[in-house]
Amino acid sequence: MATKGDYLVNQTVNDCNQLLVQLEQAKTTAQRVVERMLGVGYLALLDYVWPDGYTLNDDFVPLYNALAALPGSVVEDDTRDAIYKLVATFQ
Repeated sequence: MATKGDYLVNQTVNDCNQLLVQLEQAKTTAQRVVERMLGVGYLALLDYVWPDGYTLNDDFVPLYNALAALPGSVVEDDTRDAIYKLVATFQ
């Protein structure tokens, strides 16, 4: 019979595996947004009519810049390393 500790560790490892997949998906999606903007170009937005309350310079460009500035991983290196260490140790 598994102990509460076994349950806690095993479920945490399972969740961390899932988290790694989701983090990779999030980074890939963010990269796709940035690549699309680079490929199509900023000039394509000059004629775009933005809905009330949302602007190119105050809303869209800062979002794009934030996505472009994401590090190689969506989480800090120490957090990523801790997740990988856990998964590698218990698999």
